[in-house]
Amino acid sequence: MQAGTAAVKAAPTVATKAPRKSAPKKPKEISPHGLVKGKHIVCFWKQNDLGLFGRRPDRWIALWEKDPEIEKVLVFEPPLSQMALEEWLKRAVTLDATSGSEYRLLLDQAVAKLQGQCDTAKTSYKTYLTPTDKPADNQDYLRWVLQQVREQGINLPTVVLWPACYANAALVQAMRPQHIITDLVDDQRLFPANAQMVPTITAQYQTWLGLSDMVLSNSLELIEAFSEEFAHHGIAYLPNEALSTAPAKTKVAAPRDSKGGQGGKTGKKRLVVGFVGNMRERMDSEALLKAIAENLDKDFWFVGQTHGSDFYAKARNQPNCKFWGTLRQDEAEAVVVQFDVAIVPFLDTPLVARMSPMKRETYAKGKVPVVALEGLKSL
Repeated sequence: MQAGTAAVKAAPTVATKAPRKSAPKKPKEISPHGLVKGKHIVCFWKQNDLGLFGRRPDRWIALWEKDPEIEKVLVFEPPLSQMALEEWLKRAVTLDATSGSEYRLLLDQAVAKLQGQCDTAKTSYKTYLTPTDKPADNQDYLRWVLQQVREQGINLPTVVLWPACYANAALVQAMRPQHIITDLVDDQRLFPANAQMVPTITAQYQTWLGLSDMVLSNSLELIEAFSEEFAHHGIAYLPNEALSTAPAKTKVAAPRDSKGGQGGKTGKKRLVVGFVGNMRERMDSEALLKAIAENLDKDFWFVGQTHGSDFYAKARNQPNCKFWGTLRQDEAEAVVVQFDVAIVPFLDTPLVARMSPMKRETYAKGKVPVVALEGLKSL
């Protein structure tokens, strides 16, 4: 699931950086507390997947829920079409159970949000369903968003955005915000699925970096790259762990067994090597497959999206591999705490360099040490 934006144009390649003559100035590290001005928040996330593991806005929302100074939070995800929902349903029922879990969960979450089941006394989730009887009209969407703002009694809000999101400057300014915050998570232009949207996404980055009162990111590499590309040297650093909240009650995961599966008789404990996250673009498949083959005395557990994953296609039938599928945050944490060690087997690419994976904070929260693939044989 990648960024939702309105227009699509031909895509040039992203400009590479010129050699740097001196070390960059380290960005200021800040706290999330006190950033919001006023009592109301309107935020725009870039995907339709809040509630799944590893979504940074979920951490923000959890903090806002506990902040007595904040009275209302209005959360928008990109519009959904009947075609998109039908595609999710098709994948949910036709893919194998592990890969289909992503789309079953997306459907469950979308329906729950539309029915208000995710709402609290403070936070409301809104998703625009595009009409089936007329062509898509961005003006209809803008009017609908402003109607939701009025109905919620939102006044002089802080607007928080995660580009590339489905919002524009005219919409945000119509809300009369007293504060705009842009939180940069990954460089969305570097995902293969967004190749044709690079000009649109670049323009949105330029817009929000110029209009925001506060710009921040969870990635030092991204801050360095964007500071140079967009000539914006006020991007602050807000690490993922700063958004941690007290652990929620988690569902109890099925106990581990000596074969890496669920249930059955247990024997001598086998070391569990775990990974949580998307298994598509970032995964170093060849190195990980080699490590799995060289460590047949250990079990490898994987939590996360597998559809379209080259690694999953090759590893799914390995006897010492277990795939849990896509889980919610609390469910994923219940599995992570059963890892003996964790891995982050990512490729060395510009996309990965500009990320700060939420999984690292989740491993630390569960007190699970992170090890390199090369060090597994010594364990």
